[in-house]
Amino acid sequence: MSFLDRILFYVYPGACAFCGALMPHSKTGVYICSECMEKVRFCARRSCCSICGAPLEFAAAEEGRRGTICPECFSLRRSGARRSFDRIIAACAYDENSSGGIIKYKRGLSLGSASTFAGIIAANISGRLPDVKFDFVAAVPPRRARIREIGFDQCDLLARKTAKALDVPYVKGAFKRAREGKKQTELSGDERRENLAGAFETRLGADRLKGKTILVIDDVKTTGSTMEECARALKEKGAAYVCGAAIAATGREIS
Repeated sequence: MSFLDRILFYVYPGACAFCGALMPHSKTGVYICSECMEKVRFCARRSCCSICGAPLEFAAAEEGRRGTICPECFSLRRSGARRSFDRIIAACAYDENSSGGIIKYKRGLSLGSASTFAGIIAANISGRLPDVKFDFVAAVPPRRARIREIGFDQCDLLARKTAKALDVPYVKGAFKRAREGKKQTELSGDERRENLAGAFETRLGADRLKGKTILVIDDVKTTGSTMEECARALKEKGAAYVCGAAIAATGREIS
């Protein structure tokens, strides 16, 4: 460590976004310690569903079917049903190695982690969709009760920084909640989908959305219901392509 780095370490120390360990100052604003680099299951290193972004535990069964897809997306494709979103990309798997740091961020206890999370989201998007040019970035709207509880909008901050990392414009307040609904973490998969049906509307008119390619940012992707409803609202106004992105996604197991 150089003399300047030593000074920066003590004056402006960074903390690993996942475990909180102190780290040397980083000019990029990305802080992931060497231990978490090994433990966290980053999606760039593993098979993920090419539609919903879910990390796959056993991917070999579906290899070769126009990309690796999870059982749910495969079943939907066979049935002829279509999702409103075109794709979801997550930076890592949501599990015991990543959840602690993400939960702290969601609760407003580690705002500095936003740069790290935005950086790994942007890197995954650039790596997986190198030819896609986004017109703008938007954020999933929070429940008003959550804003009152933690005092900030974690998706707004994450989306701002992701947009900056990708050098794409950010549109604040692109969505509004048509109704509040229940807290998603308290519901099952089917209940989540029912709870969010028709919950989001876009404040943007067709003149701003027709033919556009849009990136929508959330913190954690579970069933994909939130992203589905946001994409539906955008597609109804003429958006051509909607990609969702999140810090982490829950996995799928292929038997």
